[in-house]
Amino acid sequence: MNIKHKRKACLWGLAFAALTFGSALTARADIVVVSGVNNQGTDNVLLNPATNVTTVTGTVGPDNLLVNFTSTSGSGLLSANPSGQATVSGGTGNDPFSQLSFELASSDLFTRAVFNINAGTDGSVVIHVEGLNITGGSFEDDFTVDANGENFFTVTSINGQLIDSISLTATGGATFTDVRQVRLGGITAAVPEPETYALLMAGLGAIGFVARRRKQKSR
Repeated sequence: MNIKHKRKACLWGLAFAALTFGSALTARADIVVVSGVNNQGTDNVLLNPATNVTTVTGTVGPDNLLVNFTSTSGSGLLSANPSGQATVSGGTGNDPFSQLSFELASSDLFTRAVFNINAGTDGSVVIHVEGLNITGGSFEDDFTVDANGENFFTVTSINGQLIDSISLTATGGATFTDVRQVRLGGITAAVPEPETYALLMAGLGAIGFVARRRKQKSR
């Protein structure tokens, strides 16, 4: 093979590698949101009763991890009824409401969430997901909701992604009477940021240096 052909073959190889690597990055950037219920690996969020509070709380899983629910619509007040279908609804000045966010209070992460939006009027909901290993740090898409009390959604992270928080925003004329039957799964400890890793490594390095100095002096 002459030099010209070798260069051409090399360029094609680089192009193929770039396409393959790029495809892998795209695959890792997926958050899957489907209408319906996939409860596999999830636990109910057990709500604490509340009336007209800025933060509704609940617990999830065998370790009873704390879950926070907040709203930026209206007065921002929320209420919670743990009985029956376990609903989070709007409080005074926020009923019906149009925005709700939830996350683990411990900054831990999860890989699946299931919830049912009880819409007061027809329209759409923008589901916004914040997390790690997601391109740009977040995912967002809009979905249709009907005023029939049955708007189940399952949000799942794949390929090593982790979810930090989920925000639901009503659009297209929709309003929320309540959000109910929230479940979370795949809970994992928070992953330190790169800066935290750097500080940790620097600290370990300093400890190692001091240990070596002491060992040398003791000889």
